[in-house]
Formats: sequence, C-alpha cells, structure tokens
Amino acid sequence: MNMMAPLTTAETQLTRTEVAGLVALAARSVPPLWPLESAIAVNPLAGFEDLPFAEAVHRAARRFGARESLPLTAWRGLLATGRIDPKALRDAAIRELGGIYAAEAQVAPGITALDLLMARLVDLPASGPEPEQDSTTADVAFLAKWCAAFFDQSQAASPMPHRDLGLYRAVLALAGHDPDYARLTGALGAQLLLTVSRDPLTAIAEGLSALGVSEGDEVDHLADLVARLPGWAGHIRWRGEHTDPANVSGAPAGMADLIALWLLIERAGALAPRTVPQATAHVGAARLAAHFGLETAAVDAALAAAHGAFGRIAALTEGALGALFMTAAEWSYRNQLVPRLEAAALEREAAAHQTAGAGPDAQLVFCIDVRSEPFRRALEAQGAYQTLGYAGFFGLPIALHRHGEERRKRFLPVLLAPQHDVAEAPVAGREDEAASLSAELAREQHTAALFGAAKQGTATAFATAEATGPLAGLLMAARTIGPRVLERVTRSLTPDRASALAPALDCCPTDGQRPAFTLDEKIGYASALFRLTGLTPQTARLVVLAGHGGSAVNNPYAAALDCGACGGHKGGANARILVAMLNDPAVRAGMAAHGLALPETTVFLAAEHDTTTDVVTIFDRDQVPASHAADLAALETSLARAGAVNRAHRAGLLGRSAEDLLTGAVHWGEVRPEWGLAGNAAFLVGPRDWTAGLDLEGRTFLHSYDWRADEDATALTTILTAPMVVAQWINCQYLFSTIDNSRYGSGDKVTQNVLGGIGVIQGNGGDLRIGLPRQSLFTDAGDPYHVPQRLLTVVLAPLARVEAVIQANEILGRLFGNGWVQLVVIDPETGRTRCWRPAGDPAAEGSTLH
Repeated sequence: MNMMAPLTTAETQLTRTEVAGLVALAARSVPPLWPLESAIAVNPLAGFEDLPFAEAVHRAARRFGARESLPLTAWRGLLATGRIDPKALRDAAIRELGGIYAAEAQVAPGITALDLLMARLVDLPASGPEPEQDSTTADVAFLAKWCAAFFDQSQAASPMPHRDLGLYRAVLALAGHDPDYARLTGALGAQLLLTVSRDPLTAIAEGLSALGVSEGDEVDHLADLVARLPGWAGHIRWRGEHTDPANVSGAPAGMADLIALWLLIERAGALAPRTVPQATAHVGAARLAAHFGLETAAVDAALAAAHGAFGRIAALTEGALGALFMTAAEWSYRNQLVPRLEAAALEREAAAHQTAGAGPDAQLVFCIDVRSEPFRRALEAQGAYQTLGYAGFFGLPIALHRHGEERRKRFLPVLLAPQHDVAEAPVAGREDEAASLSAELAREQHTAALFGAAKQGTATAFATAEATGPLAGLLMAARTIGPRVLERVTRSLTPDRASALAPALDCCPTDGQRPAFTLDEKIGYASALFRLTGLTPQTARLVVLAGHGGSAVNNPYAAALDCGACGGHKGGANARILVAMLNDPAVRAGMAAHGLALPETTVFLAAEHDTTTDVVTIFDRDQVPASHAADLAALETSLARAGAVNRAHRAGLLGRSAEDLLTGAVHWGEVRPEWGLAGNAAFLVGPRDWTAGLDLEGRTFLHSYDWRADEDATALTTILTAPMVVAQWINCQYLFSTIDNSRYGSGDKVTQNVLGGIGVIQGNGGDLRIGLPRQSLFTDAGDPYHVPQRLLTVVLAPLARVEAVIQANEILGRLFGNGWVQLVVIDPETGRTRCWRPAGDPAAEGSTLH
C-alpha cells in the first residue's frame, strides 16, 4: 500500500501519510489502557502534559465532558476535617488575587477582595456531588457494542465474522444488518454504507472534507471523536504499542479504524451532543452582594471600580475555586512535610562526622511503593534492620513465560521494552511437585474451557446449570461463611508454585541455545542495585529483596494492587532472579573486579510482601546455609511482628479489625481489600537514614539515593526519568479518578461487569471504563479518602546537580515546568531548600515554599 498516494476527492488532496499523521496526533488524546490481567496506572490526561496543568485540566474537561474539580462541598469537608489547613487556603486565595495588597484592597465599604473570595470558597451555597452520569448515548453504545464483539478474547459463543478484515471493514460488512445502526443513522446512514470508502484512511479524508473541517482544525476534530470512546480507544493504543504482535494477530485494528467509524456516524448526523459539567457555575454579583448585605448602590460602585475584582470573583467557576482548594491541599501537605525533611537533613549531616556504629542485622530492599513505607518503619522498630527503596522490578527488563500459560507477560515498567525472555522451570529436587502442579493447571484449564462452552451452548446451558448448581451452591456458601478455611483447604491440596517452580536464568525459552542472561549482563544488573540505591558493598549477613503484590478474590482490579513496576504483576519473580544473580560466585567475582567486593558471609534472599495481609513470604528458604539459619529465624520473627503492627494500623484506616483484613483478602464479596495507593502524595529521593523514624503516613514513594556516590548524576537521572515518572502516572490516575469518577474513573464496582480479560463496563454495555473504582478512592459514606493533589518530589542532593539533570531531560522540564509535578530540592552542601521553577521565574529565587 503506497502511503504517499493522494486520497483524492473533489475537495481534498491529502496524502495517506498526512492522514496517518493526523490520526497519530489525535490518538494522543487518550492514553493506552492495559487489560485487567496487567492493569497499569496511567495519567488519563497524558496527552495534555505539554500544557500547563490548569490549562490542561480545562481543555481535557471540555474534550471528555468531565469535571475540572471535586465539588466544593467535598473540598469543604476536607477543610472541616483538618486535611486542608485554613491558612494554606487563605494564602492560595491571596496569590489568586495578585498578592497581599490586592487582596486587602477594599471593593466595597468594609469589604476586601479577600473577604469576597473566601466567602465564595467556604460560605456561599455550592453544588454537591452529582449523581453518577450515564455517558452511554446511542452512538457510544453502537460503537462500544461492535468493539466488544471485535476484540472478544474467545468468550463469545459465536465469534464476530470478518475480524481478519480489520475493525473498520468488519463493522461496515455487518452494520447493514444491525437494527441499532438503522435506528441511529436512518436513511442517510444506509446510503453512506453503500458509498463510503472501505479504506479507513481514505474514509477519514472523505469525512473531513464532507464535514467541511477547516485546515488546521483536523487534529482537534479527530481527537474529539477519539475522546468519545476513551476506553476502547485506549485499548486500541495498548494493542498497537504495548503488546506482542502475536497476541493480537487475526484481528487487526488501529486508531484509524475507530476514527473512520466515528466519522461515518457524524456524517449521518447521529453524533450525540457533549456537555461539560459546571463549565459556567458562578454565583453572580447580586448573590455575592446579598451575602454581605450590600445595597444596590454599593454593588454598582463595586462593579464600576477600575480593578473589577467584585465582578471577577463573582464570575469564578466552581472549577476555578476547586483549583484553589487543590493548591491549598498541596501547600498544607508540603508545609508539614518539608520542614521535617529539612531538619532531618541537618541532623544527618551532623551525624555524618560521627563514628559509625555496628552494622545492621539484615538489610531489606523494598519497592518504592507507598504501601512499603509504613511496613518498613514497623520493621525498623523491631531491631537493627536497614531498609532501602528500589523500583520493584529490581532493574530487570524481562518478559516471563509462566508455567502452564501460553503467552509471555511483561514484568517491567511500561516505559521499557523486554530485553530478556525468562521461563519458569522445575526447582531441582522438586520435579515431582512441578509435574503435579502442571497436571493440576491443565485440569483447571480444561475444566474451565468445557464449562464455558457448555454454559454458552443453546442445548447445554440449562443442563449445565442443573448439574453444577448444587456444587456451585456449596462453594458459594463456603466462600461466604468460611473463606479463610476454604482457602487453607484449597492451598493444602495444591502444590506450592513458588516451591516447585522458579525462573530459569540459564536457558532462553525462545532460543534454547543461549542463556536468558550473559555473565556480563548479570554483573551489570547486580551492580545496578548498589549504584541506584546507594547500598554499599559492606552488606549485612542477610540481604533481602522484597517484591510485593496484593491479595483479592473475585476482584477485576486485583492487578492494580500488584506492582506497577512489574507491569501489574507480583514482584517475587523479579526478586528471585536478581537474588540468583547476586548469590552466583561468578557474578560476585565480576562485581569485585569492578570495585564491588561483597563479604563472603553475605547471603541474598528473595521475598514478597503481601500488601493486603502484610505477610512476607521468604522464597527458597532451603537454599539458606545452616550458618545463617538463626539469622533467618530472627528476621522472620521480626517480619511477622512488623506485619501485625502494620496490619492493625491499616485496619484502623479501613474502619475494620486486623482479622477482617485477613478475611477480606480471600472473601469473594470484598470490594475494598485494601486502600491501595490512595493517599499518595510525594516521591522522596535520598538515603533511608534521612527519613528513618519519620511517620510519613504511607503517602510517600521512597527511592534510596546517595548523592555522594553519584558524581555524574547517572543514578539521579535514572530515578527521576523512570520511577518518578511512573509515580506521576499513579498520582494522576488517583487524582483524576477522584475529581470525576464517572469520566476519569470507572464508577461503582458493584454495578460493573467484566468483559473477558479486557476491562470492565458499567451495567450491560457502553465504553470500557478507565481509571479506578469509587471504592478505591471514597469511603462508604461518599467522602473522599484520597485527597486529589499533584505529586510532590523532594530530592536530597546539590541543587546544581538536580537542575542539570532537569535541563538535560525534556520529560522533566515538561513535568516540572508545566506544574504536573512539584519539586523541592534540599541541598545538603548549602543547607538551603529551593522550589524548582523554570529559568526566569521569580519564584525560583529564595527558599519560600509557596
């Protein structure tokens, strides 16, 4: 197919390359949407990050028909409960008005501009939460129905015909027989089916021309169409950019297919109108005047004043007022966190000149996940333990072929592409267990396939229900009445996967003639642990690499509780691979040759922290030498105690008991097994002894870093351009899912249905839902548990070094410069604290935090 061939109609001479370019730009309006089995947090406004934050929020609201902020009633609730400092809100209002002099200027007798704005923020009546909105208009329902059929993963009894033609051509081939299409588009739609081009790029060119879209407006027009179905559009982006081609063969689809179908509907005059909630929600000058008891003459005088403050404040939308509340929330948090970090930095510098004491009994490297922070603090309180933070994939860009599964899965951040294929293999001496496990997995898959086919068959559906009903009823009762007993019984009857199988480093599953890793690669990955965390070669007798994952039953969002750095999977496999490298004598010798000589007494262990139950599982315990058995026993005792402490604390946040958390992890009706990453607010880059002992409330990502060991800033560059960017995606997903859960989130989990392994829908149709469910963000009373605020990054390093890293990396200049991430640098050399701003911004001078 010639991409330069002109798409000729009477009105256009667009080339295929030009149309493809327009489509690519329009596709950026939605982020990729990962399937449920590897759910990844993404910023729903990622396509707007080249804009300042406030402008991006406003534009996205218009494009997606979304709110710009929480309702004022919700913000006022956060203020009333002390989660927002009244002084911070007042300071935000003063800045909005242009400074203290403008804020204190009288706009009416005895009334200042600040009085007016504070009244709007906290006193005047405001709208409350809007009821859940159904965005499934007829046009959305039509396309969503066909997308669900086309992308079906062998769940439907009768697969959609013509999938091999591609999404656009397949729908065209069938739409003429669809009464929904006839009702939606009428006679014009039927005529267009006969005349529209069967090539999606040509159809887009024809549609733009027929609709009279002006030159220069094409991208915005197409992006608005993409945003009408952001879930399925996001799925299409994921298929095209982040999955193996073999996984999507036989059903090709690109964004051009979806856009061409939207243009077909638009040309038929069937597009539903879009609305923007609260786009112009202001109170009016008369209402504001009445609040202060002003007479008509005083109002007229205030409105006629040159500075016009009265009218401007009266006209502020609730979205604009909500933005001031969010700024106040950010300042409230920053003003209580940063002074503690400044004081801790000074104490650390003073202690640096003192003689070091005895080393730790054990060192444990956890994921930077915010849920690790309170557990690390609880463990450190149990004894002489040092903990560190590292991205939970442990620097390994791998795809894992899990035993008994057809497709490989990516156990790495989505910013990276897999560099190594690793397969699970039987553990030496456990071959019989591995064989039993394989047989059990095969039986489960076979039974599931037969049961699924029987349920969908016309003749067998009722018979299947009759035959399996009693057993299903017993299982349902067991899951409801005694879920923990059932889980223990089930576990006792099934071989333990981690004991029977382990990732194999010496054989690549796609090329059995070479290893998964060369020796030099092993040395590089093992050394990176020390370089990126500041871990010194003087290691303890036990060093544990602890991945993490959650526990949930019957929960489509289970992957969202696992490790985002591992592609939405549990992190134990990555930990086991790196531990195997670090315990390899050849790797140790190679590290020593590069100046990283480790004590012969050091043994590395892999573990996995269950963030739902706070149980830490140690893998491959039988490989620990007898000389370290007592060390391991003491550590496991401390881990259990730390887990109990943290579980009790987390139970209080959920309004439940610690025992309830253990039950909820295996209960099939549990809609909130844990709070996940709700509350996340900051990303801290520095050594653990800087933050040790501080109660950071489980709101901080903690990445270990030692600026003294990073003179060329290589480690800092990696930390800020990879883990911090992932943290920003997580932060924005939680932020926008809270602001408008019906548009940027996925709504109520109770009324959702799972669509194959792809995603969830609300009710029985409509678009794939993006973002997080209400239960992950709001209490049962409907109050926000998560405070929507932008990520605050705090770095303990010389200011000049941080600035050099930002200037050398465009992504950081964009995120910091456009206000998507706030940055504070505590310079250990000068003792000064700075808020980073783009060059030329007056706020860059001085150490004022706002």
